[in-house]
Amino acid sequence: MVDDESIVVSLVRDALEDEDYDILTAMNGDQALAIIDREHLDLLVTDIRMSGMNGIELVKQARVNHPELGVIFMTGYANLASAKDAIRQGAFDYIMKPFELSEIRQAVKNGLKLRAAAAEKSSTNELSKLTDLNQMLFATNDRASLVTSSLEFIMMHLRVSQGSVMYCDKENATCVTISIVDNLTSETKLPNGVIAEAIQKSGTGELQYPFLIKRLEEHPVFRAHPVAELPPYLAPQWVNPNQQLLVVPVVRPSELFGWFVLGTTEQVAHMREADIKFLTITAGQLAITLENLALLEETQKAYTGLKELQDETIRLEKIATRGQMSAEIGHELNNFLGVVAGNLQLLDVQLRKGNIGELGRYVTAMSETIEKIKIFTSNLMDLTPIASQKAVLSFGELMREVIDYLRPQKRFQGVQIKVTGTDLDLPFDADTTQMQQLLFNLFNNAADAMTDSPKREITVRLLRAGQHRFSVVISDTGCGFPAELVAKAFNERFTTKKTGHGFGLVVCKRIIENHGGTLSVESEPGQGSTITIDFPIAQGDLVTA
Repeated sequence: MVDDESIVVSLVRDALEDEDYDILTAMNGDQALAIIDREHLDLLVTDIRMSGMNGIELVKQARVNHPELGVIFMTGYANLASAKDAIRQGAFDYIMKPFELSEIRQAVKNGLKLRAAAAEKSSTNELSKLTDLNQMLFATNDRASLVTSSLEFIMMHLRVSQGSVMYCDKENATCVTISIVDNLTSETKLPNGVIAEAIQKSGTGELQYPFLIKRLEEHPVFRAHPVAELPPYLAPQWVNPNQQLLVVPVVRPSELFGWFVLGTTEQVAHMREADIKFLTITAGQLAITLENLALLEETQKAYTGLKELQDETIRLEKIATRGQMSAEIGHELNNFLGVVAGNLQLLDVQLRKGNIGELGRYVTAMSETIEKIKIFTSNLMDLTPIASQKAVLSFGELMREVIDYLRPQKRFQGVQIKVTGTDLDLPFDADTTQMQQLLFNLFNNAADAMTDSPKREITVRLLRAGQHRFSVVISDTGCGFPAELVAKAFNERFTTKKTGHGFGLVVCKRIIENHGGTLSVESEPGQGSTITIDFPIAQGDLVTA
């Protein structure tokens, strides 16, 4: 039981001890992680909003080493997006505060039943985790994070403590080995010449499925290119002589990106056909994502070349713009299609296993992704008025929820967000999805502008601007931009990012205007930027969840 309010901890502990459960308690995420790593636990009951590490981050970290841990969330904030996301990622239940003692007892009882049922269906759980990995892969653009997450997932599935992944980019210009030994991660760059030539000569014929080898000389890549310098690069330093290894190729039908190498156990040495299929799908998903990332980088590189010629003629400027839009749009569509392809593979696996009851999960995931594709394509520079579904909500509460969602993200690590005025009574007639998109864009731009700033701080203020209007003021300590560019902000395609397309602020302005708002921008090079938006205060009643 984890909560930073001692009275809640005491209340839940007493309620559950009366039912003969063994209860351990913690007041924050760090204490909880120490207990989870030390004890064998069946269930974690945690508050979502806590000082320091929040409940969702706690669960993510705990499940790195304890994927079987059951989870129940508590929250005092109805309709919180992060809580719903956590439920979709596998939490058994979430309970709204304040709650009755009978409610927490019943939730724990149900959670333990689900925990027991999950233990009996390990293969189904593994496929569910693979679905989560599939979603994560197509939302990440960092190679090291992609391959490390995939390696951790395979090691968790096989229950091994030693593993590595070797991967190269599309042109084999950079080759890297990432190793995990007893939860310690290391990275080694490889001499490109030997590996690149070996990959080119080996092809993909013998590298479509996982295989076991007792000596590195048995590796198909070595057999295709048997040079004395190659064996040390086929496996990392932790490999012992004559140690049996499992090799999982990261391959597309016509291209080899790399491979996983894992130290085997008795269980790994006698893998089932289902395990082989499972590993093949995981490696295939990584290969698709790496191919997609290489394609994005290739198109962005091509666009950069065109950008340098932008000032020569109007014709070249138009070609460059189209090239940039194609790179960004193609990347997003490829991500969506990758999610659909991954779910189709998982659907096939479930069909072969006869798990008919599990098919709906993957059909639903594909349907939702297709709907996202429709929304994405319809919003591409659509010059028609934005369709809205508005309701009266509390702007202060919306702002708090958005900031709570953004704070744990990687982009905002090291960024201090100061907020004032969110407790003001500011009813606002708004489309929630559009306003979230507006705020996400503004905060993301502010964080990106501070990447190289010694002081990284975002200040948010909500102010009444008379009887019928209020102001949202967002300031950052980023790079800023000169006065001659201030007039361009929000009025035409405008960006200071090296890889930005400049459409984000145009969309922001359309959303602001759709909600009866006005905006102003103040900025100076090296002094940061301040964006002020005025909105009308609604006269209707707030919508409650």
